[in-house]
Amino acid sequence: MRDEAYEQQIETIQQEMLAVLDELRQDLGQWKYRDLLAAQRALQVVIESLVRFSRYTYQQKYNVTASKSRQGLDGLLNHGDLSEAQHTLASKMIGFRNVLVHDYLDVNRKIVESIISSNMYSEIKSITDHLKRLL
Repeated sequence: MRDEAYEQQIETIQQEMLAVLDELRQDLGQWKYRDLLAAQRALQVVIESLVRFSRYTYQQKYNVTASKSRQGLDGLLNHGDLSEAQHTLASKMIGFRNVLVHDYLDVNRKIVESIISSNMYSEIKSITDHLKRLL
């Protein structure tokens, strides 16, 4: 059974984090260290929302519980619900999220700035919207 409150919670957190990232993108040339930390945290949260929503979608559509980060994405790819391009991009984002969470001392500032300046993070919303249409 769909959990509309959960779906709304994912949408709200994505909107909030994407707004933060958009604001940081406007100020990219004048970042202070706290802005870098804010960007890292917002990226972490918005990517985690994609992980959770992909697992939720996989469970809702196929009644399979996914316990690992990529398991929902992999299952959706295998069923033809995600394109190879969507899966590859989402997998790269999850890998970067893992760096943010587990290797925070080695986060490359230029990579964070590149993700922000290229607006790559907005693809998370696109993939999430695609997953919503599958439900």
